[in-house]
Amino acid sequence: MADGQNPKSKRERLRPRLYGVAIYLVAGILLLQVFFCLSVFVLRPYAKSKTPDAILQQERVRATDSLMSSIFRSLGQGKESAVEPRGETNVPAHP
Repeated sequence: MADGQNPKSKRERLRPRLYGVAIYLVAGILLLQVFFCLSVFVLRPYAKSKTPDAILQQERVRATDSLMSSIFRSLGQGKESAVEPRGETNVPAHP
């Protein structure tokens, strides 16, 4: 009789633990699914920026920016040499 009751008591003791582990596993899997679903919105623009067309567009923008900045720099240097800095007209009085 004692041997017949021990396995039942062991099963009863193990069931709540196994259910708790199963609940934690299900909760972990659900959290992972939510994380993966939300990461789509972050990773999609990154993936689109790495396509060949997007890389070419980035290179065009970079080349245009460097060309325009060099043009403005060269035009700005001509103006700076023609204009002399002004001195202050209103000098604060010293008490």
